[in-house]
Amino acid sequence: MTNKILIVDDEADIRDELVECLVDEGFVCVTAANGEEGLNLVRSDPEIVVVLADLQMPGRTGLEMISAARAELDEGRQVEFVVITGHGGTAEAINALKLGVIDFMQKPIDVDHAIHVVRRAEELVLLKRASSHYKKGLEADVEAKTAEIRNLYQGLESAYAEALDCLAIAAEYKDPETGNHIRRIGEYAGLIAAEVGWSEKRQEMIRLAAPLHDGGKIGIPDAILLKPGKLNNDEIVIMKQHAEIGYRILSNSSYPVMMLAANIAWAHHERWDGGGYPRGLTGAEIPIEARITTLGDIYDALRSERPYKPAFDHEKTIAIMLDGDGRTDPSHFDPEILAIYREKTDEFEAIFSRLVD
Repeated sequence: MTNKILIVDDEADIRDELVECLVDEGFVCVTAANGEEGLNLVRSDPEIVVVLADLQMPGRTGLEMISAARAELDEGRQVEFVVITGHGGTAEAINALKLGVIDFMQKPIDVDHAIHVVRRAEELVLLKRASSHYKKGLEADVEAKTAEIRNLYQGLESAYAEALDCLAIAAEYKDPETGNHIRRIGEYAGLIAAEVGWSEKRQEMIRLAAPLHDGGKIGIPDAILLKPGKLNNDEIVIMKQHAEIGYRILSNSSYPVMMLAANIAWAHHERWDGGGYPRGLTGAEIPIEARITTLGDIYDALRSERPYKPAFDHEKTIAIMLDGDGRTDPSHFDPEILAIYREKTDEFEAIFSRLVD
């Protein structure tokens, strides 16, 4: 059975570009110019395993097509959906996640990213097929079956972790910060969680969840998010909405990592002394996962160049976080977590250097 990639977009140039790059990588592609045509192909061609669907198309939209396909697919049919978007609206992002979309691709298309997304989606289909076969008891050798299931489970966990990483990066496409920034945030959070005494499982959960802290930026207009100068008061109000937007997106899932990420997204701008936003929480009212992520996020922001500041070296960053500089103050942080930072500054520096931009 040949695995096929279906590309659904009303722009011929986009379809042709994706077909060219994917065929060069050995994929078999079919195309549709609208949602209705794409839905019919999914219905009629069981070899289609990955669907790349534009959100905005005349007639049936990409989300409407995905919703209809999900409702009609046989229980044993494995198909993964990826959304192509030129604007990244918040409501559409939420609805796409509810429909089980595993990734987002922005226009103009990044060819290397597109190849990576399709390859990962196809691998996920193969993993799910294998899982389904094993669950039905098709493997006769019990010992071998147990080992294979264990390996498969680990593969699915890795695939899910990568899906979370891709979701975080989807927000970063609209932001001048880099993919390494979000990876560093996960590593800082894991380091602090270990020192707080969290189990290895919870440490891994926050490593996956913390990089999604700014996921709500997908809903902030580019004119504000990418503005090179200082934001005015109205723009600041809009920018601050990314915390609640991130919470709204991530809280739709009951998966423990996503629930952790939702709390982080909503509260990572709260401050221990009550001076943060959006709810003005104080002290232990702030979820500990957010308190952990906040410290790593601010450390990394100080170390990184921004439109409004140069990158600070490790020593200056330590001084600012422990003594304050008028903008950042020690009273912003959970004292216990700040004490851990004081003892582990070398490890923070090592993470930053290992994952430097």
